[in-house]
Amino acid sequence: MRTIKQVAAASCLASLAALLAVLPLSFPFPIIPYLKFDLAEVPVFLAFLTLGPSAGVFSAAVYWLVLLFVGAFSPLGPTMKFAAVLSTLIGLWAGFKLRPSRGMGFILGIIFGCIIRVILMSVFNYLVLVYMFPGFLEFAAASISAFLGLRIVDELAALPLIMIFTAIFNVLHVPLSIIPAYLVVKSLIKVGESRGGAYELWYARLARVASKRSPQRS
Repeated sequence: MRTIKQVAAASCLASLAALLAVLPLSFPFPIIPYLKFDLAEVPVFLAFLTLGPSAGVFSAAVYWLVLLFVGAFSPLGPTMKFAAVLSTLIGLWAGFKLRPSRGMGFILGIIFGCIIRVILMSVFNYLVLVYMFPGFLEFAAASISAFLGLRIVDELAALPLIMIFTAIFNVLHVPLSIIPAYLVVKSLIKVGESRGGAYELWYARLARVASKRSPQRS
């Protein structure tokens, strides 16, 4: 980010993310209810797509700092949320670096975001469930047992299932967070193209550079 306007815009989007996080807009993952889907990550990815990777990371950091004061289970909960968002941002950025075209970069970014997020959050969740807060392990085992109609006696025996369903949750959360931001950016690009200012958005500039490098594929 090079201008005060960009910093201000990224800060505003991060504040919006924090506001969405504290509002009662989330809904639980039915298999493991302490995992919750929310729209709070959308403004962070909107900052990424409109202002660039540094703005996305900056927004994620501000979002994390705000959650440290207002989020649940602070500092562990906000830190895990920050890790989830940051890992997805890294995957999205990697997708655009490999294929900066609008379509393929976006698809690869979602795939890489899912993979990196699942790996990192699996490690986080294993440490939390086994070594830090075994009460969550018992709760998750009981929830899975009730949902699937299984009888689980040993919570540790349910750990592989917990990790699998947690991974599924994270895979589902990636498109839930990125696609709304992408749709907003696409609308902004269309408006900008009609007014001659579409390439002020980072995502649009990236696509324009890619089309100039490979005009035969545009």
